Amino acid sequence: MKEQRCFVKENKKINENYFLMKIKSEYISKNSKPGNFVMVNVSETFDPLLKRPFGIFKSEPPFIWLYFEVVGKGTKLLSNFKKNDKISILGPLGNSLPEFKNKKILMIAGGRGIVPIFYSIHTYSQHNDIFLVYGAKSEKDLNLYEEIKSKKLKKLFLYTDNGSVGKKGLVTSDVKNIINNNKVDITISCGPEPMFKTLVKKIEHIGTENYISMEALMGCGFGICHSCAKKTKNNNYKQVCTDGPIFKMEDIKW
Repeated sequence: MKEQRCFVKENKKINENYFLMKIKSEYISKNSKPGNFVMVNVSETFDPLLKRPFGIFKSEPPFIWLYFEVVGKGTKLLSNFKKNDKISILGPLGNSLPEFKNKKILMIAGGRGIVPIFYSIHTYSQHNDIFLVYGAKSEKDLNLYEEIKSKKLKKLFLYTDNGSVGKKGLVTSDVKNIINNNKVDITISCGPEPMFKTLVKKIEHIGTENYISMEALMGCGFGICHSCAKKTKNNNYKQVCTDGPIFKMEDIKW
């Protein structure tokens, strides 16, 4: 990992609350892998004091992209960055997914969980069959559809809570049938914790190899503050920033 002063090349407003930021970083873009994240200084002042964690949405050297929703002070400040503004970033951080070849992989993205999933599709679709389940609350939260359609997918399943796009329901609704019908070998998921709790009940004993990318509040990003600790099944604790964010789904105590 390395802290860098980078240049914002674009901060594209996708809709009312969502942004896609393009940043020039030779080092981070060349060294990042699916699952990695960065810690971003969202202000030039000490308010807020701590950096904010963001998953890497896409990496094409010398650029990386961050996809974020404005939900609080930190992301509001980040949304105000303009082209050619300087921004301080620490990364790449965290572990990454293993290599896969000649596998049928089901990727499951709930809301902003599309971030590591999109990066994974880009990386793994050359040598694997990729199925994607993507869902959110409503059409306005189901962004980047055109970019997703351009990827090499075996099949795309869309869900919204209100039925405004795709099938009405949760991303977990049909996951067991999708796995069985398509003879899926591996699942990779990212989304809110309730989604994981439902998934583990549905697919824990189905015979797939299951990976998750976890989200967590964190103050440092490299294991010092312990604010992102998660309890495992053997009653130990793992830190999302250093032991993760990628975990075997069955290893976490839900």
